[in-house]
Parts: sequence; structure tokens; C-alpha cells
Amino acid sequence: MEPDQLLSELENSLDSEELLQKIKQEETSTSEEARFSQKHMIVLLLSILMVEVAIVVYTLQANQRIVIISAEEQAVLEQKKAEADFKNAQKLATQAKNMTKYTPLPLATWEEAEAKLLEAIKLLEEIPEDTTVEKEASKLLQTYRQDYNSLREKLIVEKTATSKFITAQKLGIEASVIVQNPPHPAQVWQEAQAKWQEAINLLQDIPQDIFIAPEAVEKLDLYRTNYKAVSIRLERARESQ
Repeated sequence: MEPDQLLSELENSLDSEELLQKIKQEETSTSEEARFSQKHMIVLLLSILMVEVAIVVYTLQANQRIVIISAEEQAVLEQKKAEADFKNAQKLATQAKNMTKYTPLPLATWEEAEAKLLEAIKLLEEIPEDTTVEKEASKLLQTYRQDYNSLREKLIVEKTATSKFITAQKLGIEASVIVQNPPHPAQVWQEAQAKWQEAINLLQDIPQDIFIAPEAVEKLDLYRTNYKAVSIRLERARESQ
């Protein structure tokens, strides 16, 4: 077959309009498949989202159940809580009273008793007025507040004395350190003497009826002895100058 004839037959077999129609059909088919695939994907994502939302809602309902009760039921609950708080307050106050019955007491015991009495007062203060124990709680509250004020005064005295004792000990240690490895100039002995004197003054201010008093008296005797010894060294240092 001649080349021209072969080319002509090929052109006839590939009619341009027919070819265009086939291309359009393929494009339409491809577009419909893509749209179907997109819709399918959207439906799938929505389904997954709905499941996740359902799980979250269920979890919230399980963790935070909302219970609706009537006014009468609420009143019953408040009454029961008020009675329980009243009894607990009495128990705490009794414990605080028993802890501080026999004095003198260490500072930690006073602080623990204070905490119990404060908690008792707080419980009584929170009792509603429309409960049957409110009037009795109010009377008891006045008593507990007076007890607290009295306890607080004793606690402050004990805390102040303990602070003075600790400061006196610190001064005594400082005075002992600076006079190690003598001889020293008069200024060093004088500084040590001043520290011993300040420590002695602090110990003398501690009352005799508190827990730390016996230990303070023992330290006081020792510090007075040290003060005398340092004073003698100070006089000798001054004379040698």
C-alpha cells in the first residue's frame, strides 16, 4: 500500500469529532468518580467526628453527673452536714483542750492545738442559720473564740521565748568562735563580751513558767561564767597595750 493511502486511512479511522467525544466521556467519568470519592471521604470523616463527640459527651456525663434535687432534699442534706460539722467541731475543740491541759508545753504542741481550735471555729461559722443546731453552734462559737484568744496569748509567749533562746544560742556560738586561738587584741575580747552580754539579757527575759525555761536557766549560768572569763581577758588585754 502506498504511504499516502495508508495515511489517509489512518486519518479516517481517527475522526476528530469521535475522538473529542471519547475524551469528553472519559473526563466526565473521571470527574464523577472523583466527586463520589470526595463525598465518600466527607461522609467517613463526619462519621468519625460524630463518634468522637459522642465519646466526649459520655465522658463528661460520667465525670460530672448533674443531680437535680428538690428544696426539701437540699434542706435535709444541709441539716445532716450541719450536725456532722457541729460534732466534729466539738471533737476538735476537746482535743485542743486536752492537749493544753497540763503546762508547760513545747511550742509544737501549742501550734497543733491552735490549728485544731481554728478548724473547730471554721466549722461552726459555716453552719447555716436555718438548721436546728445553729443556735447552739453560735453559743459554742463564742466560747471557742474566747478559748482561742487565750490559747493564742500563751502561744505567742512560748514562741517569743523560743525565739529569744535560739538567738541567745547563736550569740553564744559567735562569741565562742571569735575568741578561739588566743591571744587577741582588746577589740576581739570586747566584741565577745558584748555578745555574751546580749545573750544573757535575752535569756533573762524568758519567763520561768514556760517549757523552755529550765534549759534557758542552764544556759544562763554557763553564759554568765563565760562573760566573766572574757571580761578578765579584756582587762588584761587593755593593760598590756
